[in-house]
Amino acid sequence: MKIPRFLFVHGWGFDRNFWEPVRRAMGQHNGDSLDFGYFGQSKLEYDWSQPFIAVGHSLGFLWLLQQPLAACIQLISINGFSRFFAGSDWPFGVPQRVTKRMQLALHRDAKKTVDQFYETLGFFDTSEKRYGLAALDNGLEFLMTQDNRSIAKKQAHKIAIMASDQDPIVPVSLTKACFPTPTPILWNKDGGHLLPITDPDSCANFIRDVVKCIK
Repeated sequence: MKIPRFLFVHGWGFDRNFWEPVRRAMGQHNGDSLDFGYFGQSKLEYDWSQPFIAVGHSLGFLWLLQQPLAACIQLISINGFSRFFAGSDWPFGVPQRVTKRMQLALHRDAKKTVDQFYETLGFFDTSEKRYGLAALDNGLEFLMTQDNRSIAKKQAHKIAIMASDQDPIVPVSLTKACFPTPTPILWNKDGGHLLPITDPDSCANFIRDVVKCIK
């Protein structure tokens, strides 16, 4: 079959350039990377009517689940989830109070908050940034409120998952709870939350293997 367009969506605290290592490792392909505007101009316009393969990291996958998916051939999650926050009905996620504290800290000092998040991930970035406070705030609010498990269940036949068994943001228990059994999960041993940056070759190989299985 003719390989359709790829659509890449990054997670909180990053921008469209997040996907560059994976896209280089993939070689020639037709694709777009969206941008939530955390550090500049947002780019979220997309033609959802033509066939595409969606690849989302972390919050990016959660967001993709809410988009028009009729033309989506495959949904690929890398370090992703269908719900992030914990509740009395679902203990697997992160308590909302934790993300709320981060949201309050963001308004006091955006740079420090983002840098502390990066430090948790073992990622260090010294580049100058223009912090889009509203967009960053909206992203955290999205994490605290969106439950897309029912959508993930409906789209389970399209979903392929790559996750890490050493992810400090999305632990194994959360990953497993987010997707209906028996959705297969490819576990990256010893990888962290930033697999597209720390292991782009494995991510690219995973995407290629998923595409090979499309009928």
